[in-house]
Order: sequence, then structure tokens, then C-alpha cells
Amino acid sequence: MCGEASRPVGGGLGLHGHGLRDRQVRGPLDPDGPPTWVVIGCRRYTCTTCDAILTVVPRGVAPHRHYGHAAIAMALTLWAIVDAPIAEVRRRVCASRITHESSARWPALERWARAARDAIGDASLSLVAVAARAAQTAIGRAPPDMRIAPRWAQAFAGGSAMP
Repeated sequence: MCGEASRPVGGGLGLHGHGLRDRQVRGPLDPDGPPTWVVIGCRRYTCTTCDAILTVVPRGVAPHRHYGHAAIAMALTLWAIVDAPIAEVRRRVCASRITHESSARWPALERWARAARDAIGDASLSLVAVAARAAQTAIGRAPPDMRIAPRWAQAFAGGSAMP
């Protein structure tokens, strides 16, 4: 990206429409809902200066992830704070068909926790500890009227508000 303004003062538009692109977002649509796949249309733009293609997604859609911020926040909260079994977390969040419930691992949880640990920059934290920290951040973004809701529902609401 070149860093130029999309509409410089006194100049023409720096971004032009470049069509639409479908994007899948997985996870439940509400905290108590079943996990699902949703296809959303995302607007694309091209930069007239450097020819970069930009994709604009709605709030709550996590970049480079199949699951939205709300689903990720809810999963991390269930795993690290509520201490739900991984099979239960997967059943409530995973939109893919689960072939065996006895699985003691869900690689997505560990991937999300590693990404959070990399963002914090503290390799000494365990994955569960960093997942709890990320979950608390999402819970803190929940609207004030949700303070009496379960923490996983607060994390879902807070994750939905994340840019």
C-alpha cells in the first residue's frame, strides 16, 4: 500500500470500485445459536496510485480467518475462562461437521491463542493464559447492558464490535 489519501484535498478520487467478492464467515450468529456458515458480499477497491486491491469487510469480520471475531472471542472465553471441555467449545462454535466428538484438541483454538500471544509479544505466556487475556479484552468491549449475561455471551457481543 502506498499510503496515499483516498481523496486528496483538491484532487480526484484515489480509490475506484473494483467489484464485489464473496467471503465466508463461520460461527454462530448469536451466542445461543447453532454454528453456521454465512456468505457476505465485500466491496473491493483499487488504488489509482499503486494499483493495490483493497477489500472492505464489515465490523466483526476477522482478517485472514474463517471465523468472525465474535465466534473466536466466544470460543476463547469458553475454553480459557469458563473452562469448558474443548469438545463442547467446538460443538458450540465450529461450523464444520464434527466427525468424532472424543477429540481432545481443536487446532483452531490453539492457532487463535498463538496469534494473540504473537500480538502481545510475550512468548512466556501459556496458550490458555493468553486466551483468557484476549477473552477479557472482548468481554470489556461488550455493551454495558450485557454485564449480567454469561461471560461467553459478553465476549460474543464484544467480539462483534471489534474492528
